[in-house]
Amino acid sequence: MLGRGGSSEQTPGTRRAITELYETQYERVARYVFTRIGNMHEAEDLASEVFVRALRSSHKYVDTGAPLEAWIFKIAHNIVVDHFRKKSRRGETVELDAAGERREELQQLHKAMESVTDAQRQVLALRFGAEMTSEEAAEVMGKKPGAVREMQSAAIKKLREVMRDG
Repeated sequence: MLGRGGSSEQTPGTRRAITELYETQYERVARYVFTRIGNMHEAEDLASEVFVRALRSSHKYVDTGAPLEAWIFKIAHNIVVDHFRKKSRRGETVELDAAGERREELQQLHKAMESVTDAQRQVLALRFGAEMTSEEAAEVMGKKPGAVREMQSAAIKKLREVMRDG
């Protein structure tokens, strides 16, 4: 991996690390994306795109002391933002791809997620979708673990209110 201010040469070590992360973290990234967009098929496609983009950008990676995984989740966040931007330009609505009895509950939860801030949605997606610790989510978001826990608590409180009243 590159040191701070390192060269922009493609490093086999970084590419190998990204490939290893694909093998061990793909499902975690896909769950994170799913919790953000609500469609598992699209989430799997976008999760694959995360790793393709990481490989294409591996020469730009600079080791800042944070795990490479944090960089991968930042890419995932950017891809989710791009996804919503493209959908809004086309006038599409984002719908859940849930089946069975839980579909209505999931739709209500997805709708309730609109009541929390984007940062709170990201915290919930990282903590519960990607099953990260507060510390890991804080690294991805560039925040302190305490701030992540506070955002998570506020988001859950808001979701409970909305789900109870809705």
